[in-house]
Amino acid sequence: MQVSHNYSLKTHNTFGFDVLAEHFTRSANVAELQRALAWAKSRQLPVFILGAGSNSVFTADVAGLVIQMDFRQLEFLAPNRTGAAVIAGAGVDWHWLVQQCLQKQRYGLENLALIPGSAGAAPIQNIGAYGRELSDFLTAVEILDRTTGDVRLLNHEQCLLGYRDSLFKSDQGRDLIVLAIHLNLAVQDKPLCHYASLAQSLDSAGIDNPDSQTVFEHVCAIRRQKLPDPAEIGNAGSFFKNPVVSADQLKSLLSNHPEAPHYPQNDGCHKIAAGWLIEKAGWKGYRRDRVGVHADQALVLVNHGGGSGQQIATLAADIQRDIEQKFHIALEAEPGIY
Repeated sequence: MQVSHNYSLKTHNTFGFDVLAEHFTRSANVAELQRALAWAKSRQLPVFILGAGSNSVFTADVAGLVIQMDFRQLEFLAPNRTGAAVIAGAGVDWHWLVQQCLQKQRYGLENLALIPGSAGAAPIQNIGAYGRELSDFLTAVEILDRTTGDVRLLNHEQCLLGYRDSLFKSDQGRDLIVLAIHLNLAVQDKPLCHYASLAQSLDSAGIDNPDSQTVFEHVCAIRRQKLPDPAEIGNAGSFFKNPVVSADQLKSLLSNHPEAPHYPQNDGCHKIAAGWLIEKAGWKGYRRDRVGVHADQALVLVNHGGGSGQQIATLAADIQRDIEQKFHIALEAEPGIY
């Protein structure tokens, strides 16, 4: 086990914040992870589990031991009557996983192309885009329980997946470390492409019956058009969840803003476009010192270079407060703020 001290995390978070890990190591398998946890425990150090850093806002240096999950195994099982199982280690790059599945003729993940991050973070956030969510395909998550040291599988129901939510974001799941995810994908190439912007993109190209590869390419094109590349400007993608409001809240919003985009949910509530709220409130393109709101996408907060996590956290809180005052709707941040 190799431990680095006062290790820069600048290249390990997509905002590019130059913070230090007091101690840092990588774990590529369960044995290495257990050794790292034991090392920290023997020194009474807190542990921070890190994936690709695409969903983290570091407001200060990180005390204790940062363990980066480097589990890279990828296994394609033989198809059966219900589909084809895929097992991906927590450290597998998500977009690369989507590409590999398409190459192996395992279908369904193409709508989730270009989502930054690792496979291990996918169930924590229950990632979703263009009409799909991870919950559509997740069958189990292999975890290590820090309280007992046990390694076990949690089935789909036990993961408590919701809209950008899961067991792993709760107090009950905070000691569970994701080691691998188990997916069940289709072997029939029948992509889902009803989501408005995706359907419009395909229609504009004159494509009536796209295959999954074509859907993948269009999703990538749309995302590149809408969302800035973290390699060019620091960001964590969509910073706020689309809020879900009651029918009464929607009625109140539409009485003043009939143009507000909204989407009915199965439980009678309605999802509101957070980006529309932020843009309507005048934040789009706003800049404060070295951080700000992206000029082309109000849902994305950015580090223009040399900014800090504390500056982003303060800006996010100011936006939340303003949206609450103007629309009486609470915005919730997607990334973790540490």
